[in-house]
Amino acid sequence: LYLLEDLGYMARAAFVVDRLMGRIGLEGRSFIALLSSYACAVPGIMATRTLPSPRDRLVTILVAPLMTCSARLPVYILLVAAFVPQRSVWGPIGLQGLVMLGLYLLGAISALAVAAVLRRSLLPGDGLPFTMELPSYRLPTFGLWASQVWRSVSAFLRRAGTIILLASVVLWILLSFPRVQPDATLPKEGQARYALHHSYAAQLGRSIEPFIAPLGFDWKIGVGLIASLAAREVIVSTLSQIYAAENEEGSLVEAIRADIDPRTGRPVFTPATVASLLVFFVFALQCISTIAVMRRETHSWRWPAFAFSYLLTMILEVSRLFFQVAVRRAI
Repeated sequence: LYLLEDLGYMARAAFVVDRLMGRIGLEGRSFIALLSSYACAVPGIMATRTLPSPRDRLVTILVAPLMTCSARLPVYILLVAAFVPQRSVWGPIGLQGLVMLGLYLLGAISALAVAAVLRRSLLPGDGLPFTMELPSYRLPTFGLWASQVWRSVSAFLRRAGTIILLASVVLWILLSFPRVQPDATLPKEGQARYALHHSYAAQLGRSIEPFIAPLGFDWKIGVGLIASLAAREVIVSTLSQIYAAENEEGSLVEAIRADIDPRTGRPVFTPATVASLLVFFVFALQCISTIAVMRRETHSWRWPAFAFSYLLTMILEVSRLFFQVAVRRAI
């Protein structure tokens, strides 16, 4: 996206979609910010600085987290690969690809719908006339390519080397303590499961289980949701550590497929649960970096709190609805 902007294409894209964006109360430059949010909501929010209208800028900031950023991809890939059949729907188009496309479209359509509601209710007012200079087309140079690649790689390394690493270390501590002495007659796998169920992480997950049970989630998923507040993709490493603590053999995909709730004797990851979890991550504002950038760009905690609250409400209601519909269809 940065490269396309440097080559002069993004300005033209903003000009082309300005009329369409105007129907929901925004302008063409909002499209650039929302498109940037597909990589990460942080640069998308920062890209709103080019918007001359304070209302347009604030609305774009509030809906940017709904765009499907790259942090959601590990979650989508894990669940889709584990539970969506690998079968062709129409020629080379497969069911898994259609599900991924549907998740992207759900995020984009939701962002536009919420923007239209905000522009007509909480933040009304006439927008400013759209004026924008169209730069000339330029051929990319090697230096430009190299700088853009390094910018993306260094950003990922900073993220992986700080937030994700720190979250993984904290999670390991929660999964490993307190030390308990399981029954020596239990098999190795049973001893590992006993230790896991008495860990601080399990206690934390069970404390929020009553609130997430209507969505189809158990305490293990609850621990993953709490950990993903650091970064959405951390839920994958969280589940990896949880299931590795129970059984060191097999892949994560095989582990979540085979996981059985001992209280009910049913699979933990049912089709209804998977659908609810996928929808949860479509709307989840579980990213400390995004909330911090929102606060910096709006100069207040009011709007980050509002964004977290309205998205949390959407998460709970829509995920619960998807779970109930999926359960009824399965009966």
